[in-house]
Amino acid sequence: MTPIGLACFDFDWTLIETDSDRFVMEGLSPTLRERLNRPTMQWTDLLNACLQEYHEQGGTKQDVINAMKKAPMDSSMIEVCKLLHSHGWTLVILSDSNAVYIDEILKHHEIRHLFSAVITNPAHWDEQGRLHIQRLIPVDAPPHSCPTGTCSVNICKGQELDRLMQSLGQLTATDPIAQAASITATSLVGEELEDNSTRSLRMLYVGDGRNDYCPALRMRNSHDLFFVRRGRTLEYLLTEFPATRSAIQSRIVLWDHPSQVLEALQAEDLKL
Repeated sequence: MTPIGLACFDFDWTLIETDSDRFVMEGLSPTLRERLNRPTMQWTDLLNACLQEYHEQGGTKQDVINAMKKAPMDSSMIEVCKLLHSHGWTLVILSDSNAVYIDEILKHHEIRHLFSAVITNPAHWDEQGRLHIQRLIPVDAPPHSCPTGTCSVNICKGQELDRLMQSLGQLTATDPIAQAASITATSLVGEELEDNSTRSLRMLYVGDGRNDYCPALRMRNSHDLFFVRRGRTLEYLLTEFPATRSAIQSRIVLWDHPSQVLEALQAEDLKL
């Protein structure tokens, strides 16, 4: 069955009220948490190294899972997910966290089943109970070459959203966004994108960071909604660089608390 709309969520400081990497490590080892304040390597690699060191110090799988379960998630954001799902929307996550953290936290809050896809850094437990986290784009793979310059090295959320939309039949090979890797940053940020008649699915995106800007460019009209969290790097990007804001064709909704996202969606006709 064709979904009514596609709802995309970041994870840290969006679905949950914290940064999962820092929160879990703080609960496991404040000493290792301090290492995250002074990164000496790529972030995902650093987190993986910290988890390895924690395991070598005697930390257990259950300790890590218990720390994940304490990550705060506001009841209003849970209601947001349930509301959209009940109206026939497809829910997906685009995150620079990792698969195990996201799965465990969502299962703890009993909403994992609401999400059709989780696009993030892969992670797995080994036989010794050590958690391994890898980059979504491996270090030896070709770079994603995101034209906006706002995505992290290991994931371009926009390109991942392109692949997802293609699987839903919402992009053609000639769509300007499908060809994003060949577009210069200037043309993508500074000019309006052409409408694409094949992109009929209504969309919304909820995020807080710079890397949430690129996927938001996939939204094409005022029926789409871009929820931007106040006081975070995404709002700063849109405020300090006017060309980035002018490139956004959806409605922008600023929010401080998850209850404001819920109130905004309750006022929408989600079946349009």
